[in-house]
Amino acid sequence: MEQKLSAQNLETTAKYSRSPSQFDAQRMENLQDWVKKFAAQLTLRFAQEIALDARCFKKQVLKLVRRGLPPRPGRPNDPHLDAACRMIHDGKTVKQVLRVQIRDFDRLDTYGRYLAEKGLRAAIARRRKRPTSRGTPRIPDEFSAVGNPPNMRG
Repeated sequence: MEQKLSAQNLETTAKYSRSPSQFDAQRMENLQDWVKKFAAQLTLRFAQEIALDARCFKKQVLKLVRRGLPPRPGRPNDPHLDAACRMIHDGKTVKQVLRVQIRDFDRLDTYGRYLAEKGLRAAIARRRKRPTSRGTPRIPDEFSAVGNPPNMRG
């Protein structure tokens, strides 16, 4: 059951949402009108494509619209991890990166150094696995053996 957007629904939603809504009822109605006109133009201009495969066409339109809009808010990237990824991409080892980023890294006990290396390797692996659509550079697969320069692997 789809709920229609109305001024009352928007006010209720804005009142109980975590952050106040930036759209008032008038702006939402303007947006709805504009989107209806846009959809009508699409159906006129691309009638042949819609007749061939409407589902595929709609999927492609939504994909392109999402790509053109700003991303949803999310967890911001850690600048230290961004810098570490760049250094590893430039050929530095994990220990070299940790020596730059952690003060007195060499003075840490063996277990502390182990935990720091393990944490950085895990963070880099998570970044490598995540989709690239978020706008941050993905570490190339040639660096999958983190810490080893590409020419040292067999």
